[in-house]
Amino acid sequence: MKRRKLPRGGEDIIKVLDINGPMTQKQILSSVEQPERTVRYGIRRLLEKGILKKMSNLSDMRSVFYYLDPSIRENFEFLVEEQVEISQTA
Repeated sequence: MKRRKLPRGGEDIIKVLDINGPMTQKQILSSVEQPERTVRYGIRRLLEKGILKKMSNLSDMRSVFYYLDPSIRENFEFLVEEQVEISQTA
C-alpha cells in the first residue's frame, strides 16, 4: 500500500467535488475557504496524481469541469485532524 500526501487545500477540494459533483474552478473557489492560489495549486497537483479528471464545459468553452476519478474514489481514506493522507493500492 502506497501513502501519498495531499496538497494543501486538497482535502477541501475533494470533499466539495464529492458532495457537489463536477464543478468549474470558479465554483470550487466559491465553495472552499482557501486563497485562489492555494486552490489552483491543489487542483493542479490532484490532476497530476490522477485523483481529479477534467472534462469540457460545453456551455462555456473557456472553462472545464473537474471531477473525482471514479476508479480511485473508493480508495480514499481521510485521516482528519492534522495528517491528511490518501491510501491507494499501487
